[in-house]
Amino acid sequence: MGSSVIGVSFWLIIVTQANPIPVSVFVLADAAATVGAIWMMESATREETHPGPVIWLAFLPFSFLWYYFERVRPLREIKLPRRRRSNVGVVGKKAS
Repeated sequence: MGSSVIGVSFWLIIVTQANPIPVSVFVLADAAATVGAIWMMESATREETHPGPVIWLAFLPFSFLWYYFERVRPLREIKLPRRRRSNVGVVGKKAS
């Protein structure tokens, strides 16, 4: 998939001599989708008990956004303890 993105980008830039702004937006969006899919597959193999369906889902463009907001972010909120608020400025309590 990544090589097809490079091929299409090469074709848009060199062959068609297209306007560089839309081409740059296209290249950045495709690069984000490719890097996000790779991250999603790596994270699924590390964190999921059955990573197969999630790995197949990674082949859909921008599905890593769903994976982050539905799977990673809620787990991160459960695993990480909440930061303690500073007691600075509170009368009668010692700052921690």
